[in-house]
Amino acid sequence: MGDCKLTYVFRRPRFPIICNIDGELVAGSTAQHFERRMGKVTLPSGRVFKIVDATGEGWVLHTDLGVISPLTLDKQWTKSRVIGMFNTSLNAQRAALRYPPRSLANRRLEAVIRDVVELLRQAEQTVPRDARKDACA
Repeated sequence: MGDCKLTYVFRRPRFPIICNIDGELVAGSTAQHFERRMGKVTLPSGRVFKIVDATGEGWVLHTDLGVISPLTLDKQWTKSRVIGMFNTSLNAQRAALRYPPRSLANRRLEAVIRDVVELLRQAEQTVPRDARKDACA
């Protein structure tokens, strides 16, 4: 996406957010952090990618418009779905990380999402830079 400046339709998601780009997860703790991370990813035009925010609300990224919108049929995410997305992601596989599906009844969804964002940060630090590749390059 190069120099990535995103527009938010209606309102902003609650940060942190996680975007799934064909199995490669990109997360950001703030709007600026997310835009900086997305600027390093090559995105195909004409695609829509799923995003989950800190509350578990579903959002979408429209690459043609550079827009993040809450208008999606996939509105509510669960703890197990967020964990499954991370555990099957390319990031987790490269860094050999897993989110253990331990007693999730005692964890809030927001805490699980923050844990996943932290694991993504760890995965980025674990994998040598030249082993990483753009999600859609």
